Amino acid sequence: MTCAATLRVLATTDLHMQILPFDYFTGRPDTTRGLVQLADQIMALKSDPEVLTLLFDNGDFLQGNPLADTIAQAGNDDHTHPMIAAFGALRYDAVALGNHEFNYGLPFLRAAVKNAAFPVLCANINWRAEIACAQPYTLLNREVRCTDGHLRPISIGVLGLVPPQITDWDRAALQGTIGTSDMVATARRLVPKIKAAGADVIIALCHTGIGAAEYVPGMDNAAVPLAAVPGIDVILTGHKHEIFPDPGRKPTPHIDPVAGQLHGKPAVSAGFCGNMLGVITLDLEYDDPSGWRISRHESKMIPASTAPAQSKVSHQIVDAIQPHHTATLARMSQPVAHTTGRIHNFFATVAADLPRQILAEALVADAASCLPGLKLPLIAAVSPFHVGGRAGAGHYIDVPPGPINQREICAVYPYADTPVVVRQTGQALRDWLERAVSGYCRITPGSAGQPLLNPLFPAYTFDALYGLTYTVDLSRPARHDAAGSVIVPQTNRIVDLRYLGRQVQPDDLFAVTVNSYRVFGGGGYVPIPENDILHRCRQPTQDTLADHLRLQARIDVVPRTVWRFAPVAEAGAVFSSAPEGRHHARHPIRHLGPGEAGFHTYELIL
Repeated sequence: MTCAATLRVLATTDLHMQILPFDYFTGRPDTTRGLVQLADQIMALKSDPEVLTLLFDNGDFLQGNPLADTIAQAGNDDHTHPMIAAFGALRYDAVALGNHEFNYGLPFLRAAVKNAAFPVLCANINWRAEIACAQPYTLLNREVRCTDGHLRPISIGVLGLVPPQITDWDRAALQGTIGTSDMVATARRLVPKIKAAGADVIIALCHTGIGAAEYVPGMDNAAVPLAAVPGIDVILTGHKHEIFPDPGRKPTPHIDPVAGQLHGKPAVSAGFCGNMLGVITLDLEYDDPSGWRISRHESKMIPASTAPAQSKVSHQIVDAIQPHHTATLARMSQPVAHTTGRIHNFFATVAADLPRQILAEALVADAASCLPGLKLPLIAAVSPFHVGGRAGAGHYIDVPPGPINQREICAVYPYADTPVVVRQTGQALRDWLERAVSGYCRITPGSAGQPLLNPLFPAYTFDALYGLTYTVDLSRPARHDAAGSVIVPQTNRIVDLRYLGRQVQPDDLFAVTVNSYRVFGGGGYVPIPENDILHRCRQPTQDTLADHLRLQARIDVVPRTVWRFAPVAEAGAVFSSAPEGRHHARHPIRHLGPGEAGFHTYELIL
């Protein structure tokens, strides 16, 4: 006997505590994001009696904005964490841990998930002597309505996976308490067990991005090799804040970005901060005695609704988070210092900017005070954050003359990382910068309108080394790809690298203060060996910056030149930034006019 049924899989990912439609970094509502803006659509889809609908989150839900920090700073208590409560209200069927779940340490994570009314999953962690915060996989035994009118049982196996680099990225918080294993190897080992346990369909909650197709042990973005694992039927990806399916993405033999398939299997990556809901529809056929098989599948994205949430569950979630939201607004409005000039980062990826300069000065001052006997030249490596990109044209730092509040501190450095001081040679710094400038496209002489920025490179990989000066020659090819792999080893875009006017020699030694994420290889950079670590700060970078600004009280600085682009004959490159940037564009940056998705287009004259 044969009949048919439908299984619908809903996915969120990388929510980063974005429950409400509010941008804590700007202090303004933002109805394009937030779990609440997805809630009514989720509940409507789950209410369809003819379709079995399952709801999952793919990780990075506990950390990522000032609301998350407010809750973490309040400490653990017996109350259910607001995000876990929101998941419960929406009746999530399972959630996976992402790398940012570990930022606040294991005690906080354990307390946050202890009251979860659904399975919390992560298969490739060895909890050692710790009480496990998650289980490797789960079997969801459900009933699905078939075309003959009967309900039939179906078992869905769900597996959770996280980048194994978490023990490096959060080394200070985890302190060797847990271990990790490779995601693909773990899936190959467990999927047959899940199948043998009775799973008719297996869904992988992979907190990992769509990266290289070729499997390399320990890889960070392993969604494509994971899709090749026999027995996995559905791939839910995340981590890179991508949207997939994505018709604008270039197809490959293993990636169909239009149909939303990896190795022919349905996949979604549902953006970030609740701006998208991933939907995979599986048409199932049942044959007795063979059981269930997938006959057809479809992947799509549903954008967050910009209308006010109306459902009862939406109001329940809003009411539960309101005290924490109010406390966060109060904390964000606390004045820290005063600026006499405008502080913005509209052009942070193409020119020196004040937010990074001020952060670099704070980090250097703190490192100098912690290492009074330091004999090495001290510089800072800093990354740009909150610079548009996938977050949209309204997501830049723009502080007018007047008070600098805690909100701006969080925008300049939004994560829970801590500063680390490391020893580096002149050659290592040159290599560091080659990685940092690989995100620029190669520019051909004699042509205007060439794209400047490679969209595969996140803005936070564009490190600048404050304390040095250097020139970037974009007529030469990039040394690295977006994952940090060397693709043109002989190229050198960095020329005229100097410290205090003197050419930096390969064997010169420097002390560099940098965030802990970068030290341990985050963003595709080379991890720094333990014996080159000179000092670890326990205070978060946000607090270091706030303390420095309070001490300064009055900020009266102008951007200083850190790097410049080498001339490329009769060439110009275009990039996007906020519309407000047109008021601050100065040679060699020229405003061209409106662009796409609310951005404006600018030209860098080379």
